[in-house]
Amino acid sequence: MKTVIFDWGRTLYNPEEGALFSDTKSILEYLRSKNYTLAIVALATAGQSKITERMSIIERENLAQYFVSIKFDTENKDKMYEDTLLELGLKHKDVVIVDDRVMRGITWGNKNGCKTIWVQNGKFANELPDEHSGNPSHTITSIIQLRDVL
Repeated sequence: MKTVIFDWGRTLYNPEEGALFSDTKSILEYLRSKNYTLAIVALATAGQSKITERMSIIERENLAQYFVSIKFDTENKDKMYEDTLLELGLKHKDVVIVDDRVMRGITWGNKNGCKTIWVQNGKFANELPDEHSGNPSHTITSIIQLRDVL
């Protein structure tokens, strides 16, 4: 497993605080040092202005250097995952999905044979796995814990 696809909100970025999580840059630097390929796939259900805002944050925080692909869309996260895998020439089994939502990223990853890591923190921490989503491969409460599970 050498490719990690991150969600954005409540995974790398804390929308309630309007800032990156304190460990975001250090975990991205760590993963890069271990030769992981990194990508972002995230919904921006509030519309195009939210996508523009997120890209501005990524530029301001100099985060683009860590990612080979950054995809935001207002709908159909599943298609973004598939497009990313196709674009990067990846097999599902070689991908790790890191997401704060069991009902989105973790469900997609589990159904498609990816390793899944649930960041159980914040707004969706009580959105528990069920028979539809399946259980994540790992559950963490902070992305810095990726060091322990990857």
